[in-house]
Amino acid sequence: MWARQTQRWSDFDFEGPARDGFAVDWPIRYKDIAPWYSYVEKFAGISGNKDGLDTLPDGEFLPAWELSCVENHFKDTVAKNYKDRHVIYARCAHVTKPEPIHIEQGRGQCQARNLCQRGCPFGGYFNANSTTIPWAKKTGNLTMRTHAVVQSIIYDEAKGKATGVRIIDANTKQSTDYFADVIFVNAGTVNTNLILLNSTSKRFPNGLGNDNGLMGKYFAFHNYRARISATYDGMLDSTTEGSRATAAYMPRFRNVYKQETNFLRGYAVTFSGYRSSATDTNGFGESLKNNLMAGATPGKWRVGSQCMGETIPKETNYISLDKNKKDEWGIPLVNISVAYDENDEKMIKDFMEQYTEMFTKAGFSDIKTSDSKQAPGLDIHEMGGVRMGKDPATSLLNEWHQLHLCKNVFVTDGACMTSTSTQNPSLTYMAFTARAAHHAVELLKKKEL
Repeated sequence: MWARQTQRWSDFDFEGPARDGFAVDWPIRYKDIAPWYSYVEKFAGISGNKDGLDTLPDGEFLPAWELSCVENHFKDTVAKNYKDRHVIYARCAHVTKPEPIHIEQGRGQCQARNLCQRGCPFGGYFNANSTTIPWAKKTGNLTMRTHAVVQSIIYDEAKGKATGVRIIDANTKQSTDYFADVIFVNAGTVNTNLILLNSTSKRFPNGLGNDNGLMGKYFAFHNYRARISATYDGMLDSTTEGSRATAAYMPRFRNVYKQETNFLRGYAVTFSGYRSSATDTNGFGESLKNNLMAGATPGKWRVGSQCMGETIPKETNYISLDKNKKDEWGIPLVNISVAYDENDEKMIKDFMEQYTEMFTKAGFSDIKTSDSKQAPGLDIHEMGGVRMGKDPATSLLNEWHQLHLCKNVFVTDGACMTSTSTQNPSLTYMAFTARAAHHAVELLKKKEL
């Protein structure tokens, strides 16, 4: 499952590491990926507005839902008081008005039921079950192997390239090898690192393509610890009716054009405003029934925001394989050594200060900030460990997501990320994958893989 929030990266994001010296420089820029963002957005169906922001490039959008009146009030207040801060509709992968491509996929319009976590019988939001798997099955070239635990990538010493994948049947524990000319490893950040580290051979004793020993290192994620909430006494003549798939969003505004704070990088923030309600549960028997039948009584407007902060990839944040412990399929367990640092703490403090100020200017009251102090594993959007870069000495993948030292193996999920920026990353993963797959096909045609 995913939250379906879809924001493009900009050159400010791709150029971040080169500017502040953390991680290594990305081997690509926005212009390299922009056409593939469009390719994916048209296929997936993205609801959004043309906002004209250089920090968050516009895409191929279907109609957006409306913001609530209080969300628009906050948007107007921010625009009035800050030139570099923008509250926008949060772009999301929902088909609000089906295009012919979506009809061809067999999908229907999103009904705004907000029951996405149960799966959508209409195919209203983009996911593998409703879209990519049926689309791939239409080609006649898809075989799905269920109950398969990937053990490793098979490397042929004589041919000097990977030749297949070894899997363990989850039920029978039997091993089976599958062979291919090209292999994409997209198992999710942690498991992609696990598979590649476990893909050892005489040529690669420390993991496939891992001569520099960097695989599993420079692991990063998005920090979700900080939140702020408040109430609003105004607009009591209005409320919301029905549901929608998303709310408002504020792109990163810290350290964009220059380094201006005592911490590196920045954070994006969600924002939502909704009318609280209460049902009278007093009484017993008929009086209780009458109270319940009367329905909910609208209360004050409640508003809230959550910080999505960029963490800095560091060598001390890493994934490794346990040398002794294995799972039931004989695969080494993953050890994860990840922690917050001073940069994260400073970022949280800044979020709380800035949003308290913005909430105050908007006339909100009962403003409360909180820090969940949750462990990094309870955050989301894990990235890194098999990062892209220009130099094989400091990275694992080239600009086309190929392992520097094993060119017929591609990694396009979160493991490939050199830095995390502040956007929800799935749209970028999909654009990376489409671009890399197209490149792989071109190389196959030229017999270069």
